[in-house]
Amino acid sequence: MKLTTYEQEILDGKHGEMRQKSLQVLCALAEHEGVEEFVEVTLCHSDNAVYMGEAAADFIEFLGNSGAKMAVPTTTNACSIDMQKWYEQGFEPQIMNAIRRMEAAHVKLGAIPTWTCAPYQSCVQPVFGQQIVSAESNVICYYNSVIGARTNRYAGPLELLGGIAGRVPYSGLHVKENRYAEGLVKLSDEFKPEWFEDDSLWNLISYAYGSIVGNRVWAIEGMPTKFRSENLRDFSATAASSGGIALYHMIGVTPEAQTKEMAFNGKKPLYEEIITLDSIRKAEETLNNRDVSDDLDVILLGCPHLSYDDCRRIVQLFDGRKVSDKLEFNITVGRDIANRLMDAGVYEDLSRLGIKVYKEGCALEFRTKARGVRSMMSNSGKFGTYSFGLTGIQPVFGSLTECVESAVAGRVVKEVKPWRK
Repeated sequence: MKLTTYEQEILDGKHGEMRQKSLQVLCALAEHEGVEEFVEVTLCHSDNAVYMGEAAADFIEFLGNSGAKMAVPTTTNACSIDMQKWYEQGFEPQIMNAIRRMEAAHVKLGAIPTWTCAPYQSCVQPVFGQQIVSAESNVICYYNSVIGARTNRYAGPLELLGGIAGRVPYSGLHVKENRYAEGLVKLSDEFKPEWFEDDSLWNLISYAYGSIVGNRVWAIEGMPTKFRSENLRDFSATAASSGGIALYHMIGVTPEAQTKEMAFNGKKPLYEEIITLDSIRKAEETLNNRDVSDDLDVILLGCPHLSYDDCRRIVQLFDGRKVSDKLEFNITVGRDIANRLMDAGVYEDLSRLGIKVYKEGCALEFRTKARGVRSMMSNSGKFGTYSFGLTGIQPVFGSLTECVESAVAGRVVKEVKPWRK
């Protein structure tokens, strides 16, 4: 390894035992990857907050109790539960106790307790070109693609060790030359600009894109240049779950793809694919549970966590109407967004409509059996991809508008869409 003076000091134990051990592990990773040097990271997002068994809790507790400290500002991902409404959500006391232990460990490490899977909607986020470390799939995809920061897809423990050491191997997407696109996905001429006002189309195109690209770095051409930031959040989350995408280039939109030449470093694409309306129909068929009748038990939004503007839109879409007593309407937000909603009175507006607002937790940790839920609906492509494996239920997929109309009607309501003809 070609180490700097500071990195050698870390390995010599001059900056603490845990920083030394962290860099030793990362040296082994660098050797495995055939890399001879490290890159300094300046931000970490910890994906070690969801309770996945005692081993996960013990690991983060070990780090916290050992005196380790994060070398860089570190945000915390969503945990499993709303720490104040865990019983209402159907979680067992032992889960709550484990989450509190993990919370305390993160605080000991010096992490910022954001508890959100969408930290880019919060007060801490990187800037273009900044070297960072993260393991949460949608965060990786958003930070790399939309902001132009640089991180690989790390495992949760490795991301923490990188944050403690302040270093990771200089490989993969940390290296500029590895970030150029090799293939191009085009939208067919069938798509009309006005269709993109429907947020569900962003999820469906992203699902089709991820299915084509897998874990490679490709570009997509034909997307609109007028959008909400939440559209790019949803595209990032769905692409990272339908494929293994850590970086995409959206021509004319994302910072490293203002032009096609920029995305491909002046070269021609090695591969080209086309997304058609038939691609979108297939994506929707995959995400949507066609076996569910019109009956619904719960509508779940917030995978990734909803933004402040999302919540205001929901209030506007209800237009004074309320959630039917036949079902539940649940939304999940990060801790910072929950505080903003309370300060602005939007939290009270949502509650008055019959909406249950949860913070900090993960929608994919929803306790279906404990709450007797048999059917769900969501507007999230990520939720639709992972839900069956994690909750045992494949949800009905719909736009935000369709979710609101279904909540009011107390049954599944679907609009006529151009791609459904």
